[in-house]
Amino acid sequence: MRERLGFVAVVAVLTVGVGEARDPNGPYIQMDLGTGIAPPFAVHGSDNDWGTKCDLIINPLGVEVAGECDAAPPLTAWTNEFDGGAGMRAGVAFGYDWGPVRLEGEYFRRVTTYDDQSDIDIFDDVTLDKQEQEIELATGGVDDWRSHAGFVNAYYDFGPASASWTPYVGAGFGVERASLDYVSVWKRNDDPERISTFADPLLRARIAGTTTIGDARLTDVVTGYQLLAGVDYRLREPATLGVRFQWVDFGEFASEPLPWNQLRSHESSVGRGEAVLYRMTTDASRFWGVSLSLKYRF
Repeated sequence: MRERLGFVAVVAVLTVGVGEARDPNGPYIQMDLGTGIAPPFAVHGSDNDWGTKCDLIINPLGVEVAGECDAAPPLTAWTNEFDGGAGMRAGVAFGYDWGPVRLEGEYFRRVTTYDDQSDIDIFDDVTLDKQEQEIELATGGVDDWRSHAGFVNAYYDFGPASASWTPYVGAGFGVERASLDYVSVWKRNDDPERISTFADPLLRARIAGTTTIGDARLTDVVTGYQLLAGVDYRLREPATLGVRFQWVDFGEFASEPLPWNQLRSHESSVGRGEAVLYRMTTDASRFWGVSLSLKYRF
């Protein structure tokens, strides 16, 4: 809300308080405020968990193990598919105009809200066995994608500098520091009789109803590019008001490994001297943006 009020105030000051014509070549500052729309995307997870029988906190005596826990299993793997999201972006840029060609440095802040949940798709044998033998619920969810980004952009303006309307195209390369709110919940059946992991009824009762939960803000720094197009309208020299469209494509997002909030309702460990850590990645982070921009030439 503050960004919107500030943008409106600057527009009012510049449109009323300017009058003298300036050279179209030279430095400028641009501010923009708009929305970003992100397409559906997938989040991939993995961790170094062991099978439930090999969890020494649950099964310290190694009951019914029969050699299954002699070596660490391969990493587990799962995926969530989420719908698209939308949110606000606001930015500022400083540039220089050489006639039809412009070069600028841009900073923008965006928040994209997904607020979506989906069932977890499982791809490894260890976790598939858990699902068949004990797990009745496996879901993941994402909420807000928040980021700060910096880009270097180049533009080409069409038409004479004296024209009232100036369409343009551009492209840029940059870096984004991003965070994503993510939660994952794995719940085991409340009824011990419906759990087949153990034959021993006491061990079935120990894992009945237990949960594995991860709830964190994941962070990473990613690089990407953007394609830009828009049109500026000359208000009064030296200010222009315009509409800008952008397509932004960042590379793979990969979080640092994190411990589960709880693993089978105990600490994120299986009692073997190391923590069980999960890591989340995305194939890419993309969004469409449309914004109202205000440019002031010095």
